Amino acid sequence: MKPRLGLPQEIRSKFVSPALTGFVIFALIGFYAALIPSLLSESLHQTSPAVSGAMVFQLFAVAVIAVGVTGRLAIRAAMLTALLLLPAGTWLLVTAQLMKSLPLLFVATTLGGIAGALGYRGSLDLVNAIAPANQRSEVVSSYLIAVYSGNALPVIGIGLLSTLTSSMFAHIAFAAVITVLAVIALVAEKRSLTRVETRQDQ
Repeated sequence: MKPRLGLPQEIRSKFVSPALTGFVIFALIGFYAALIPSLLSESLHQTSPAVSGAMVFQLFAVAVIAVGVTGRLAIRAAMLTALLLLPAGTWLLVTAQLMKSLPLLFVATTLGGIAGALGYRGSLDLVNAIAPANQRSEVVSSYLIAVYSGNALPVIGIGLLSTLTSSMFAHIAFAAVITVLAVIALVAEKRSLTRVETRQDQ
C-alpha cells in the first residue's frame, strides 16, 4: 500500500473552491496558533500566557459549538457562509490590532471560529461528495495537502515579511491575501455550479 495523490480530470474545476477554502481556513487557524501571543504583547500589551491561551481556546471552542449547531446546514451553504465570514473576521482582527482593542479581538476570534468550523466541514464534505468512489482517498489526500499548506506557509510568510517591514504591515498583507483567496474560491464555486446547471439544462 502506497500513499497516492490524485485529481481526476472531471472534478478538477470543482476541486478548486473547497481546496482554496481549506487553505484559507487553516491559514487563519495557523495565524492564531502561532502569532496571537506576539500580537497581544506588541499591540495590546497583554503579555500573560493565560490571555493568549484563552484566545486560542475561544477560537476552537466557538468552532466546536458552531459544528454542533449547524449540522443540518447544507454542504455548499456552510462553505459559502465561511467564505463570506472569513474576510470580515480577518479584517476585524487587523482592526483590533490597529485600535488596540481586546473586545474587538474577541469578536474577530468568534467570527474566525464560526468561519473555521463551517469552512472545514463544508469543504471537506464537498470534496468527499465530488470524489469518485474508487479514488476518494487520493482526492481527500490532495485536499489535505492544501489544508496543511495553508496552516504553515502563510505563517512563515508573515514571519519573513515582519522581519523585512513590520508586524502590522505583514498582518494587513495577510488579511488582503485571505480576502483575495476567499473571493477566488467564491467565484470558482459559482462557475462550478453554473457548469452543472448548464449540463442539466442540456
